[in-house]
Amino acid sequence: MAAQTTCCQVLSGDGIFQEQEVDAFVHQHGVIEARTNYQVVAIMGPQSSGKSTLMNHVFGTSFQEMDAMTGRQQTTKGVWMSKSPKVEDVCTLILDLEGADGRERGEDDTNFERQSALFALAVADVLMINVWCHDIGREHGSGKPLMKTIFQVNLKLFAPEPKRRRTVLLFVIRDKSKTPMAKLAEVLAEDVHKMWDSISKPPQYVDSKLEDFFEVQYTALPHYEDKYEDFLADTVVLRRRFTTDGDDSLVRAAGDRLPADSLVLSTRNIWGFIKSQKDLNLPAHKVMVANIRCNEIKLEQLRNFSQDQAWQALADGSSSMLMRDFGRNAASLLESCLEG
Repeated sequence: MAAQTTCCQVLSGDGIFQEQEVDAFVHQHGVIEARTNYQVVAIMGPQSSGKSTLMNHVFGTSFQEMDAMTGRQQTTKGVWMSKSPKVEDVCTLILDLEGADGRERGEDDTNFERQSALFALAVADVLMINVWCHDIGREHGSGKPLMKTIFQVNLKLFAPEPKRRRTVLLFVIRDKSKTPMAKLAEVLAEDVHKMWDSISKPPQYVDSKLEDFFEVQYTALPHYEDKYEDFLADTVVLRRRFTTDGDDSLVRAAGDRLPADSLVLSTRNIWGFIKSQKDLNLPAHKVMVANIRCNEIKLEQLRNFSQDQAWQALADGSSSMLMRDFGRNAASLLESCLEG
């Protein structure tokens, strides 16, 4: 498929982690070389709310979009990933999640929705949430069940810590009306905080605030079809926020971010924990992944060392005679090998 050249499926619609696809993608698109200079941006929202269209226009990706002529139906199944060709100073990976409330899964099959929300929260630096403007202030707006899901599953991941980098929740208000942005954000913020207060929490988090867990921000975009030129202009403005020197930049310091060469291992293990219904201790997970990668790198470097011509000559010579400064020479070769 043509889409496979720029996108890869991370999770199938059946919840299978596509390890080979992800591994091939991060190697083919230079993600490994970014080391810790990368960010992950995910998007969630109701089905057919224009999530893929938004990401394609903001980041220059090529996710499959809904064909309006065939009616509203599921276009994104599972979770897909792409790399933005339009954000150059930071390697920016985009996750496009299957829409919530889709009829294809039915009302009773919300398990994948919850699991993919948990996956996105564990992996993403910024989680964009598509919200219809006309749903703001409505008691039963289409995005509210999804937002409650996000809040509830987040309590499985993080404990509020002063120095922990919080996930950015960026609410994207779609098809904005004539109502001033400040007023829309105010009303939506009230809705969001009411939902946070209404969810059941473990005893240790009963008095916690939403801001203890998330950095919450709001933006809005005009109607995609009726005000297309304005929509395009605003997506360019939004894109700049994902650069390091953009106004109101959403790029955060790397902090405890794992190197990009650990990305496949990390995301695979995170999904394994989620699928097995085990509690995911994200800080402990990062330590585990770092230890595994360090051990893999060490073994690889030692293999290279054993094949090094200078070491082989030194070892062969020492087998037949005493060699002056053997220890110092061997230590120097080993240090050089480990430093790469």
